[in-house]
Amino acid sequence: MNGRFEKGQVPWNKNFKGIHLSPKSEFKKGITTLENHPSWNGGIQNMKKDCVHLSTGTNKRVRRPRKVYEDHHGKIPKGHVIYHLDGDKNNDDIKNLTAISRSELLKINN
Repeated sequence: MNGRFEKGQVPWNKNFKGIHLSPKSEFKKGITTLENHPSWNGGIQNMKKDCVHLSTGTNKRVRRPRKVYEDHHGKIPKGHVIYHLDGDKNNDDIKNLTAISRSELLKINN
């Protein structure tokens, strides 16, 4: 078996377009899943290996340092990333955040 259909085989879902096999568990327009998920507490998600994320609307999220920086300084320049000066990814104080180019980030991380 190579995982491909052989000539003449018919897929199991042929002619099933528009048929809902499990309507109770399907995603529905306008229903948010982020706030209902166990890892989201009041629109905030603490990531183990990343910074904190905030819910911004229907199934959309943004990193908290990015939101804090943009609220204070405006839009982040293209090709730049938000960098924590003290290295603590949970310290989102505006004095601790700066926008650096990706090339600068590469130099810092090497």
